[in-house]
Amino acid sequence: MFTIEMRILRDDKYKSILKAARTEFVQKGFKDASMRAIAKNANVGLSNIYNYFRNKDEIFLEVVSPARDDLFAFVKEKHTEKYIDFNYMSTIDYQEETVDVYIQLLVKYKEEIRLLLFHSQGSTMENFRETLTEYLTHVSDNHKSIVKMHYPQMQEVSSFFTHTLCAFMVSTVGEIVTHDMDRQKIRDFFKEYFRFQIAGWRELTGI
Repeated sequence: MFTIEMRILRDDKYKSILKAARTEFVQKGFKDASMRAIAKNANVGLSNIYNYFRNKDEIFLEVVSPARDDLFAFVKEKHTEKYIDFNYMSTIDYQEETVDVYIQLLVKYKEEIRLLLFHSQGSTMENFRETLTEYLTHVSDNHKSIVKMHYPQMQEVSSFFTHTLCAFMVSTVGEIVTHDMDRQKIRDFFKEYFRFQIAGWRELTGI
């Protein structure tokens, strides 16, 4: 039976392993990351890691899952019925609110998103770019259906066109996390992007 001290020690080792693993993954990517190096930098025995994680992939998932989950939650929330009014979405308040969340995610999870998009080969997340693009396409198509219910006069936009825009957005996120962009540069980009996006959707949908 664990005492409180034993639980604290176990939690500390768990956190040390994750911290060392994150550093190793960021430096080398999933494929070239070494379990031996993770153990050494976490100050635990190599065999002891397997008391916490079954394999390297499980550690990787633990490192990148918060970024993945928050990113998907943000995408889902921005494609609800709340966001169907282009007039509202054209306002400074909406754009500032949305940009703030983008910046928070991209700054907080810069390395994790970079890992997911570019350095996850060999892990169960190696198809993350395609998974994110397909998820964006799915929620965007659903969102178009919601908009259509409120605006029956809406002109149809093909799913493939939506898909290409979503692929562009995923590529854009990749560009941001691989370049040295401060918060202001990210903010300036998204302001330009929103102007482009909203004007384009107005033209395509006729709303």
